Amino acid sequence: MTTAATPLDAHTAEKHVLALAESVYRHPALNNAFYDLWRSTELSAEQVETVARNFYAQVSPTVNRLALVFLRMSPDDVAARSETVENINDEMGNGDPAKAHTVLLKNFFSALLSRIRGHEVDFDDIDPTVLPATRRLVEQGAALFGHENVRVGCGALLAQEWHAYAQLVHLYEGARNYLHHFALEEFHEHCEFFYIHIGTAEKEHKLHAVSSSAALCRDEEDLAALEHGFTSYLGLLADFWQELADAVGATTA
Repeated sequence: MTTAATPLDAHTAEKHVLALAESVYRHPALNNAFYDLWRSTELSAEQVETVARNFYAQVSPTVNRLALVFLRMSPDDVAARSETVENINDEMGNGDPAKAHTVLLKNFFSALLSRIRGHEVDFDDIDPTVLPATRRLVEQGAALFGHENVRVGCGALLAQEWHAYAQLVHLYEGARNYLHHFALEEFHEHCEFFYIHIGTAEKEHKLHAVSSSAALCRDEEDLAALEHGFTSYLGLLADFWQELADAVGATTA
């Protein structure tokens, strides 16, 4: 005889989801050797290229991940679907292709590598080879976001959004090591990718991820599925940062 799952009221569900989201700050996905290295020193051009191609490969499927979760949501989950669409719209530059987040990220790395190398570098011309942990993050991440149980996908999305804000604070602080390669205002113009995320957009995405997830958790089984997606995706992110730290740290004198 199957025991019925314990039902949850909306307040309890949101409290659980928020506590889960905040656990990201105690996870190796945010407490890792790569952030320490990136913030502490200026890396060589070769090391920055490794960071650039792997970080871009890691974040470029963001819209696809959001779409996978959206497609699994019930048409009746209007609030969650609306918040997810708003997130997708932000990622795509609110309809302006030049402001799409992947475009802004490519522009930043192209400018940075051009200054370090002393000649024009187009991001699309650097070696596209990525680390094994990067491939696992992309491939296994897609499976989590597109899981048949939408709560697993929402858990992965919750991890992505709560990791992303702090991640980009760390990355921006490290980017400041390269400020001397630019005129002051010019440097900040190239950092638009970071400012968009550290500003209002990513803060809203964090809140939306909590409310959307909580709305789908009506009992303990739902919470367990959400937690599975959350912890699994954070684990992939932690492995990604550790392997990237090993790849660039090994050649740092």
